[in-house]
Amino acid sequence: MWRFSGVLALMLLPVAALSADDATAEPTDADAQQWGTVTGRVVFSGDVDDPLLDRFRGEIPVYEGARSLREAAGLNPGNPSSLRQIGVEINRTLLIDESTRGIKDAFVYLRKPPDAIHPRYHDEEPEDIKIVSRHTRFVPRARVVQLGQSVNFQNLSPTYLTNVHVFTIRNSGFNSAFEPLQQREWTPRRTEPFPIKIQSDIWPMAKSWLLVLDHPYAAVTAKDGTFTIPDLPVGEHRLTFWHETVGYVEKYVTVTVDEGATTEMPDCELTLERLRKKYQQ
Repeated sequence: MWRFSGVLALMLLPVAALSADDATAEPTDADAQQWGTVTGRVVFSGDVDDPLLDRFRGEIPVYEGARSLREAAGLNPGNPSSLRQIGVEINRTLLIDESTRGIKDAFVYLRKPPDAIHPRYHDEEPEDIKIVSRHTRFVPRARVVQLGQSVNFQNLSPTYLTNVHVFTIRNSGFNSAFEPLQQREWTPRRTEPFPIKIQSDIWPMAKSWLLVLDHPYAAVTAKDGTFTIPDLPVGEHRLTFWHETVGYVEKYVTVTVDEGATTEMPDCELTLERLRKKYQQ
């Protein structure tokens, strides 16, 4: 009987040991996931001297008085009845870098969250975002907002009244006048299907765009058109490219992320033909 029990114990030991090894080796979803980085550029393709581009660049005259009065005056400096011009603002609708043809302030993002989010994002407390009004300009022009973040709108001018109009699809927006140095906080509760516009009804050249997502995998292009999206899970993803001039530059572009590697995507091109098709119909 002792021999049988000993043999039985010896037979069972490897099974028990194997089960214990399996239990300790079983990783969590986050630990098992592997990660990589995606980089790329959004660039302009076409003749940068084409007259069509003048509608997106150059100087915009700024006149005193209420917007209704400015419109009634025709905003024409050669018209004696025009209101006094008090300055100029730079048209920032389409900023093309002279040396690289890169396009600033384009959005690059996953429209839906991937199956796994890198653990470092769970450890980071997202900071609230500021959109400041500098008289006839909102800064920054484009930002990504994650659910859980608030947006603080501030009028930094000590003398000029402005207005903030938040155009939303799924969230509750607002349209409010901002006295000098006034601020107000806005917190989105739902994602938006594409970037939403923030504009001043008093100074219409003051404009910004916000992309509201429920994950961190998004970027806004730099001055030279470059972007980087780090810590994506390995595998295939579909990135969306969006710019305020045309909306979707590319609705879906598939990219494969490799473990521990940086994948450089081909340039995403916003073409002159695409602009002409939209604005010269």
